[in-house]
Amino acid sequence: MTNLKKKLFRKDSLLTHVLVMALISIVFILLLTFGLDLYTKHGNSIVVPDLRGKTLEEARAILKEADLDFEINDSTFSKTARPGTIRDVVPSPGSRVKAGRILFISINGFSPRKQTIPIYKDQSARQILALLRGLGFESVEQRVVPGGYIGSVVGLQTPDGRSVDPGAQVSIDTKLILLVSGQTVDTLGLDRLIEGYGQEGRMDSTMLPPNPNQQKRDSSVSNDWW
Repeated sequence: MTNLKKKLFRKDSLLTHVLVMALISIVFILLLTFGLDLYTKHGNSIVVPDLRGKTLEEARAILKEADLDFEINDSTFSKTARPGTIRDVVPSPGSRVKAGRILFISINGFSPRKQTIPIYKDQSARQILALLRGLGFESVEQRVVPGGYIGSVVGLQTPDGRSVDPGAQVSIDTKLILLVSGQTVDTLGLDRLIEGYGQEGRMDSTMLPPNPNQQKRDSSVSNDWW
């Protein structure tokens, strides 16, 4: 029995190597677990403050005190919000995060976003209208003008008549008028013609004074011709 124990636990035996490897594995797992807890500050969390409506300077001071940081990942413009203020925060306010965490915020811009006007000449009016609205232009009207293929775009302008060229950077709140080729009828002139015929023309035909020459010719004709 004594000889068997000596054989099993001698330095070069298989059992000795297995036990040493198991002991090393246990020590490594314990060190890894405690090391991760220390590195990730497990159990130490910070509540994300509500930064909505605050300026960047105010948010920077609040987050510095809370050992947090931020990055701006979006900027939109709204007339109802104060320019330069924070609109949203990710993670959301009230969430618990680790110290040093970077928060992603979106702010209300100081001016409306600008977009590049696409190439529109001789393109389908329906396609260009959908493209402009997809870019964010909400106020786009269509006006029919003569010339070109019916339904194709002839030009683009602002309400005051200024032409807007392709490639121009235009604020998305700008009102645009899409000039579309089509057939137009001068209904105003036609209405005037009809009105004149129905009123003035009829009055003129019944209220004209008699023609003296016509009366003489009529009186010279005898009724006894038959």
